Amino acid sequence: MYSFRMNRIWFYCVLFGFGCFVSHAQRHELGLLIGGVNYIGEVGKTQYFNPRHLGYGIIYKRNISQRIALRAQFSTGKFSANDINASDLDRRARGLYFQNNYTAWGAGIEVNYVSFPVGDFGTSWTPFLHAGIQRMVTDELYFTTFENNAQAHGKKMTLSVPFGIGVKFNFGRYWVIAAEVQPQFTFTDNLDGSFPNTDKQPLARKFSTSLSSDWLVFTGISITYAFGRLPCCRE
Repeated sequence: MYSFRMNRIWFYCVLFGFGCFVSHAQRHELGLLIGGVNYIGEVGKTQYFNPRHLGYGIIYKRNISQRIALRAQFSTGKFSANDINASDLDRRARGLYFQNNYTAWGAGIEVNYVSFPVGDFGTSWTPFLHAGIQRMVTDELYFTTFENNAQAHGKKMTLSVPFGIGVKFNFGRYWVIAAEVQPQFTFTDNLDGSFPNTDKQPLARKFSTSLSSDWLVFTGISITYAFGRLPCCRE
């Protein structure tokens, strides 16, 4: 409960900080994002883009210009993997399975390939790039010696670096629809229970060398409503 409250407070603080620029705002956007989530690590398939579970959240954008926007988002969802579905024969013979949940909140920047006039009456579109940083809370997992299903023993907070590409469309003055792929490099190798904290769980087994971190990949869309003060040249 404490972690959930801190997540919510931190996200509202980010929104308030961006809102402080409202006196010179070109346009603001607030909406929902929804899509599929997959994990890349030591268990299951090794495909980079394989959305399997639902992820969703809230996204806010503060358009600095027609080319650059700041963005903040809060998202949640789950992910899992099963060695039975892997193409690697060693993983299939091992037969491990885990399921995990995540909650993430953070901020970043979005850069449009061409000018994107949010607030115009017409329809326009542009590819875009984005990058940022997030704080992420996941279940702390581990495998015991004789069990193939991962167990959880509390929560763990870590950082992740989301980045990616997308394309967005402006419909009239108020609506923007965007589709994007968002890989997230995490600063942990234990999204899957492969590198547990053995101080807390002495019987847990490690099967990761911790030479690389786990990844999450979000593939989905966002629908935002544009509002706020128009530039002086349009008033």
